[in-house]
Amino acid sequence: MQRINKTLYANIRKYKIEDKVKANELLKLWDKVIADFMPHAVKQTMAIAYEKGVLTIAALSKDIAYQIHLYQKRLIQMLNDLLGKRMVFKIVCEA
Repeated sequence: MQRINKTLYANIRKYKIEDKVKANELLKLWDKVIADFMPHAVKQTMAIAYEKGVLTIAALSKDIAYQIHLYQKRLIQMLNDLLGKRMVFKIVCEA
């Protein structure tokens, strides 16, 4: 298994798709971060896109979108810490 992982990561670097893989991982990490930070918002939000440092979140209510806006810096820090790389600079929340 370790050999497969090594080969996989080597190919990711070779084809320069590391950022795309991290972006995909970021979309999946949203649920974990929001569950830890705002558990009431887990089923009311979804990460829908990431492009050029901006993570776009869909929210079911304006109240949740506003809360995400208020805590944006802390959420960004949590996401970047989990990714091990500074990728997210802004969160845009659409309600």
